[in-house]
Amino acid sequence: MSLCRFFACCVSLFILMLCSNSSAQISKGNQILLNRGLQIQGLVQPDNYFHLDTFSNANYTAINFIFNSTGNLGPISTFAGSTPGFPWARWVSDEMNMPTMGVGQTGNGDSFSRTNEIPYTNQLVSIQLGDEWNLNDDTVRTRLVDWFVAVRSNWPNAILYHNNWGGQIEDAKLSDFISRAQPDMLCFDTYPWESVYDINEPNHTGAVIPGPGSAQIKNWYGFLRQDREYARAYGIPLAIYRQTFHAVQDYDGHVFRDPSPSELRLNTFAAMAFNVKSFTDFTYNTSAGSLFTKTFNGSGDSVTNSNGLYTEITDVNKRARNLGKALLRLKPIYDLHNTNTALFPNGVPPGPGSDDPNFPVGGYTTSILFIRGKSISGGVTNFSPIADSFLNDPQASVNSSLRNSLGYSWWESGKNDPYLTGFFTTNTAAVKNNGLHGDGVIAWLTPLDESMDGPAYSNQVYMLVVNGLTDPTGTSADCMQTIVLDFSNLSGSLTNLIMLDPSTGQLITNGLPAFSTKRRLSLNLNGGDAALLKFNTGAPFVGFYAQAAQLSAQSMENGPAITIRGTIGAHYQLQTTSSLSDTNWTTLTNLFLPASPYLFVDTISSPVNQRYYRAIGTP
Repeated sequence: MSLCRFFACCVSLFILMLCSNSSAQISKGNQILLNRGLQIQGLVQPDNYFHLDTFSNANYTAINFIFNSTGNLGPISTFAGSTPGFPWARWVSDEMNMPTMGVGQTGNGDSFSRTNEIPYTNQLVSIQLGDEWNLNDDTVRTRLVDWFVAVRSNWPNAILYHNNWGGQIEDAKLSDFISRAQPDMLCFDTYPWESVYDINEPNHTGAVIPGPGSAQIKNWYGFLRQDREYARAYGIPLAIYRQTFHAVQDYDGHVFRDPSPSELRLNTFAAMAFNVKSFTDFTYNTSAGSLFTKTFNGSGDSVTNSNGLYTEITDVNKRARNLGKALLRLKPIYDLHNTNTALFPNGVPPGPGSDDPNFPVGGYTTSILFIRGKSISGGVTNFSPIADSFLNDPQASVNSSLRNSLGYSWWESGKNDPYLTGFFTTNTAAVKNNGLHGDGVIAWLTPLDESMDGPAYSNQVYMLVVNGLTDPTGTSADCMQTIVLDFSNLSGSLTNLIMLDPSTGQLITNGLPAFSTKRRLSLNLNGGDAALLKFNTGAPFVGFYAQAAQLSAQSMENGPAITIRGTIGAHYQLQTTSSLSDTNWTTLTNLFLPASPYLFVDTISSPVNQRYYRAIGTP
């Protein structure tokens, strides 16, 4: 609960917490995301064909300007609306390109001022400092470290980060950079959707490379895993660039193609399984963008019109933001380790010990399970390759040619959660991938901070399940799979699973039917889609437990304006009284908090000299 008092001439604020809170352990980057919500940003240039309503209708959360926010279409207000404006971010090229800082020049030599950004700084979400610098070079790395140190105090409410391509930086150099620069977020770009580079074909574009079984997907998963570990170790969020462009790169023999609907979904939800909490689309609307198609009007001017992938991304972004209500408040569980203490002179790693005495030492990932899909290459049926730092489970099948053979990465029953005992996937639609099943991905997560699921519970476990089957053509429904999970030792309320519906953002309860001596969940997911669930232990679902709100007030012409900061999606009652001695508070409104901060104007109460307000979190 939070309480604030409104006077006709001034505002006084003080906060009462509902429960003990260890938010001091939460990093700046994570805290900003908790306040702002999951980030899905579109990278734009000022002279793109940009319309704020088209952008916001696609469920983007912030505009990410490349280098400057002025151009042929005018100042930032053209994009962000009247102050305080739509949330925005900026990719800055160097130390002299910071937001609100002086005068610069566009690529064609036109001058522009960044002072136009000053009225909008309260809506600045993040700043990317440079891009793909060679941090393996000590001099370059130190320059970037110095930049972070120099600007950090000037931007306390913006996430400061740098971006590299996947695997660009050696481990020791990356660790040195993070420890010295202390970025608020880790970010990388790798684009998995490609065609064959063929000099004998028009535009050097050869056959499409499908996702199932490809080295591109294997490498992408490997880079996600690597950066997830660094982000986890340093307690900062992870971000990626999402592929929404096409390009032929003759200089290195790569052809990047537009993703299909199922590929766009996998690019999003598989990343979230690796705890990605911020996305930037490269790009939103340039000549190489995937979401719009360039046409010409009757006057011969080029215009862009949204296409089918724009419609798809609108739904994908909505689902990601709904899942983000909970996933922002979750982190990976610990991986397995060998139980031989002699192997760990510096102390045994946290988390569960493996039951296998031969479990290798050296940081392998078991908190994410890959049910390995199948694909045909050269007439041979193969399991999908396993990404770096994942292990094939010794009990999994090695014969991919058998119809019902099941391959999967290392997993031990009773370790990641107490109940899962089996799993398999089925290519339900059977119209893609030669009818063979594709990957299934299961990630186990736990609250980012124990205060987030209430004071009475701890060590809660969540599972994010992703359908990893994609195809370069057709709809996401063409790649539908049924992912089956079998559970044992469930009784009473535990025979129900609580799930977050990504299409509505609401919680639903799924009763698990009995199957032999077990309970079975069958998830029908379109290609690339995901489901988030937890066991019905009685603990609230993170993101839906109303943490203590913070209130502030200001005078407006039509009444007191109350700013509420709390848990997005949680239920609050905003109440008022004219005297603290009054035990009867009047409820002004009931609301599921749609944003944090959220502004409510009290136009109902009659004028008084002073008024108290409080927000109460309710189930």
